[in-house]
Amino acid sequence: MNIYDESYYIIFPDYEFEDYDNDLTPTSYTANTHWKFEKLSFGIKPLTFVSDNDNLDYLQQDYTIAFSVPNFVVTNKLKELLEAGLYGSQFFPAIIQDEENNAVEGVWALNTFDDLDCIDLKRSQFYMPSDGSKDIDGFSIKPDMDNYRLREDVLDAIPENERLIFQIGNTSRGKIFFHQKVVDIFKKYDVKGIKFFKVSEFEYGDQH
Repeated sequence: MNIYDESYYIIFPDYEFEDYDNDLTPTSYTANTHWKFEKLSFGIKPLTFVSDNDNLDYLQQDYTIAFSVPNFVVTNKLKELLEAGLYGSQFFPAIIQDEENNAVEGVWALNTFDDLDCIDLKRSQFYMPSDGSKDIDGFSIKPDMDNYRLREDVLDAIPENERLIFQIGNTSRGKIFFHQKVVDIFKKYDVKGIKFFKVSEFEYGDQH
């Protein structure tokens, strides 16, 4: 048994959650910062997002998450519990607006810039073109994963407390993975609107 297949979870928005809509749309400014793959420098203005929800009341709770898939935005108290365990990412100041230009400041977006290539392709199931193609018009084709199995040698080489949250590398979707310790934090504070799927049990489609 691979201990990492049992101790890591893939995160998704909870698509059955109906209390409020925690989907976010990045503004053009945010999209142009390349915040999902380049490390941002503190000192530029905060990232901005528009909420799909009718109001921003849900962001007044202490422990709240909202999604710009696969990345996410959290409230300050949740950020303080998570930031020590990040791999290849940082929390960056953010502002969430609604369509009426009301805004909530002081939230934090996960700025990802270095993914972790720890997929064990020999044990995972995935799709690649049957003709053997590895690129299209100069863009590399990455495995489209049906399930995930993790490499012990890669993860063994990184202290556990430095990889509690990471973005998976060398896949088409770049999902975010949480260690069991992070999942426990979310459950302790009853954070809503998120679902966790243990790596060893997940098959693509389960999130729906």
